[in-house]
Amino acid sequence: MAQKQYGSNNENEEQKMLRFVREDLGDEFDNILNKSRDENKFINTIKGFVDKNAKQISTSQLRNVFTKIKNLDENNFKELYTLRPKLAYVSARNESIGMKKLIALLDYQIQKVDDKDKFKLFLSFFESIIAYHKFYGGSN
Repeated sequence: MAQKQYGSNNENEEQKMLRFVREDLGDEFDNILNKSRDENKFINTIKGFVDKNAKQISTSQLRNVFTKIKNLDENNFKELYTLRPKLAYVSARNESIGMKKLIALLDYQIQKVDDKDKFKLFLSFFESIIAYHKFYGGSN
């Protein structure tokens, strides 16, 4: 099957979504799992991202993914990697750009989780996404 092409730089869908997410999050894109991140700036950035995309993100799909992550053992954080194919499946079944951007962001951040502390930061990040999704009236 031929790979989808976007523009002259031949980026695939995931790369395109990550580029969009980088534009949405700015400098905070690389600080999500940084222990010394500025919490106020981080929260404001997440609020902006979710506000922009909330209507395109399904509450049930978001909750399903979060439940799987929440049930993982923080001492065995590598279990998180087993969710990457599930995220790809959710993204492939979804037409919404907002949901595709969120899935690309989650997948990218999961790849950076390499210790218990980063797992906790990832969980905190995802909890922030869910809270602001509810606040901004995300899609059902």
